[in-house]
Amino acid sequence: MSKKYNLLEKLILRIIQFKITKWFNHEKKLSQKTGFILSSELSPEKTWPNPKKITKGGEIPFSMQNIKVIGKYLKSCIKQGELAVTSINKNTKSPDNSITKEQLSDFVKFAESLGIKQIGYTKIPRELIFKERAIRYDNAIVLIKEMDKEKIAKAPSIETFRTVFETYDTLGIVTNKLTDYLRKNNFYAQASHPLGGLVLYPPLAQKAGLGKLGKHGLLITPQFGARQRISAIFTSIENLPITDNNEHDWISQFCDSCNKCIKKCPPKAILDEPIIHPSKRETHIIRSKCLPYFNENKGCSICLKECVFSYSDYYKIKKSFLNILKKKYHKKYI
Repeated sequence: MSKKYNLLEKLILRIIQFKITKWFNHEKKLSQKTGFILSSELSPEKTWPNPKKITKGGEIPFSMQNIKVIGKYLKSCIKQGELAVTSINKNTKSPDNSITKEQLSDFVKFAESLGIKQIGYTKIPRELIFKERAIRYDNAIVLIKEMDKEKIAKAPSIETFRTVFETYDTLGIVTNKLTDYLRKNNFYAQASHPLGGLVLYPPLAQKAGLGKLGKHGLLITPQFGARQRISAIFTSIENLPITDNNEHDWISQFCDSCNKCIKKCPPKAILDEPIIHPSKRETHIIRSKCLPYFNENKGCSICLKECVFSYSDYYKIKKSFLNILKKKYHKKYI
């Protein structure tokens, strides 16, 4: 349903719509480039934010109060998101495809100095690339940045709302800096901004062995629970230390026994039984219920706040839960 806005609000929404449309058009042009890896028939649509719906209301958490809180972060996110796409022209035409241990160690140290807490490496399958988007290489460096624990605990609140968008913005800036770092070392690098980006991040981070998806659709990691944002860099480096095994698979069983996010979700947007997509990917979120509440309640984040992993010791939970399974089924779980 369309909302009524005054002239100033309409103008601001038009500007946001114009800037996001420009950014996304740059992304779409990637699929027209020679040599780029395209999405597949099983790939998801990039459904949020939808520039065509922005001026009608309900697509983004827009109000004059909200814009005063997150406006500078949103503006920077759009700028950095567009830069992530257009800066691929800085890449060398003859990039290296192998990195030394020393070079990778230096990269990780630089990332840590910029606030990146966890890094994973994987090959990205085409079905995780959004439709109408493309990447040059399928070697992925996945970056994770923590969101402030105390501010997330206040959700839904202005403090929570601000820290979510501040994290998006900071991670976007850092992702571009790390991308430039790789280019200066003669590697091809393509940044993907955390606010949307070119690919579906949670399953990509899961594939990189960084954590496991919960029913709330968020990545759960040992370090931060569900309190993080994710970005990625696609690179020519072929010898990244890729992790194929996921030691966090037990979380799915734990979520089946917990379901706290389902019980605490105000709009009842999280399902117990999964929605099976054509790609066989499973999700539990009803977007048509989640997004309106998200927009009207300072970005909500209640599922993130209520996830037991966000504030409890991951390894204590794991030990206790696996002991319960062992006693119940007389099997050894690892």
